[in-house]
Amino acid sequence: MIVKNDMKWDAETDVVVLGSGGAALTTAILAHDQGAEVVILEKSDQIGGTTAFSGGIPWIPNNRYMKELGLEDSHEEAKTYITKLTHGKEPDPELIDVYIEHGPKMIDYLYQHTPVRFAVPKGYGDYYADLPGGKKEGRSLDPLPFPLNDLGEWSEKIRRNPIFPPLTLEEGGASDPGDIDFTLVGTRMENNITTMGRALAASLFKGVLDRGIQTLTSTPGKELVMDDEGAVIGVRAESGDGTDIFIGARKGVMIASGGFEWNKELVRSFLKGAITHPQSPSYNEGDGLIMAMEAGAALGNMSEAWWSPAFVDPTIEYEGKVYNQIDSQARTMANSIIVNKHGKRFVNEGATYMDLPKSFYTYDQNSQSLPNESNVWLIFDQQLKDRALIVTMAPGENAPDWVPQADSIQELAEKIGVDPNQLEATVERFNHHAVNHEDPDFNRGSLHFENFANRFKGREAMIGPIEKGPFYALPIYAGSLGTNGGPRINEHGQVISLRGEVIPGLYAAGNAAMGILGGAYPGAGGTIGPAMTFGYLAGMHIGNLKPRKISDAESVLA
Repeated sequence: MIVKNDMKWDAETDVVVLGSGGAALTTAILAHDQGAEVVILEKSDQIGGTTAFSGGIPWIPNNRYMKELGLEDSHEEAKTYITKLTHGKEPDPELIDVYIEHGPKMIDYLYQHTPVRFAVPKGYGDYYADLPGGKKEGRSLDPLPFPLNDLGEWSEKIRRNPIFPPLTLEEGGASDPGDIDFTLVGTRMENNITTMGRALAASLFKGVLDRGIQTLTSTPGKELVMDDEGAVIGVRAESGDGTDIFIGARKGVMIASGGFEWNKELVRSFLKGAITHPQSPSYNEGDGLIMAMEAGAALGNMSEAWWSPAFVDPTIEYEGKVYNQIDSQARTMANSIIVNKHGKRFVNEGATYMDLPKSFYTYDQNSQSLPNESNVWLIFDQQLKDRALIVTMAPGENAPDWVPQADSIQELAEKIGVDPNQLEATVERFNHHAVNHEDPDFNRGSLHFENFANRFKGREAMIGPIEKGPFYALPIYAGSLGTNGGPRINEHGQVISLRGEVIPGLYAAGNAAMGILGGAYPGAGGTIGPAMTFGYLAGMHIGNLKPRKISDAESVLA
């Protein structure tokens, strides 16, 4: 943090936005539309951040696309559902009402003023749709395909996910290969048409380009500049060649630069356990969090993250690192179980990807240990291998060398360093009940999410014995789609100080801000929905501020 009243700026603008994901781009568009001059600074050489890397689905109750299909929803139902999941642990209960009220307005605004379009993916409901206020369809929105060529020279600058094909969620973009229309995939690739998170980021960025908003890539924000009254008046950034750039902000700075899951020290300091395999772009190192803390921000929700089990195919790399894959639907299917390093089951394998990893951090007071820390294993047999995509193994393919396999459970246990007798006993007990598609130990087959993941095909699809060799094991790592703790914010996205006051000129949204839902994840898009909503609110608020005189500079960035 730099405190200086008389700063010689390299450039001045009204609003500086740090980051280029859903929260950042929405902020930039709304601030511009209130009459503000905006500059976007992106740390990496690509646009879209974690949003582009994701499924790109915002979870928005009572949205326009639901209404077009005649799907009913209400503020009261959404609040009943959310508060059932937050258990009173949300950082600020009033912001839940703000989110529910303004999320649909954000979707309407983007529909009316940008190329951003969504559809309701058929049958894709809330993850706990059987709870009061839950919905079996409509709140999770699927980005429509977007032609990247519309971005001109920026078309190849939109970050991509190395796994997702160019299909929408409803078309199977995150499903088994048997659901994929390869002809459609080929046509879209030939015509440079993208989907899911990349489509959302691209359509938002088209709105940015249409407005002439300046965007600088490979230009990370490093420090906030404050005046001696404690107001944020600009930022020190770093150009591609390492040169410092000081950019003044006459109205303020938005921190929307992602979480801190790739910063081992911050993870160790704040989270309840390690994230060994982050599942987001590696640029998410907590830069924005550090800047906010230096400015005196109060923090909220710091022990939470968007947890997700991580699977790894060591042959796939992304940006110079082994790619940590987001979950595997196979873990919810029959003929498989999850065991800890002692060879014991400890969780309902069909839990949501947000809920399942929470069990990794369970403390055993009797042994003074964390029994479910790494290594955790997915154990499955040839029956599952023959019918399902498991990480990157398609049915009918031989298992690659990096997958431990054996003709017996005991031999498999020896290969993965698990007590052979215990693993065999675990499998025998599971099989005893699984032949009747029952699980008295962890009540598998009872959760809405696992039924939904298996397309409501019944308990036979979710519970079946592990009996046909060869048998296989895959490690499951502690992953995260991103952290969701950060500076406390109010209903305008303004950052709150340690003394409970607004820090003038400082805003935060997305994974760089406190998660307004606490540890809850109501459905697909529980990350992006709040991020874009508070980007929308912050953009309106900061854009309408009266500009401050912060220097006599008249320079403009090249």
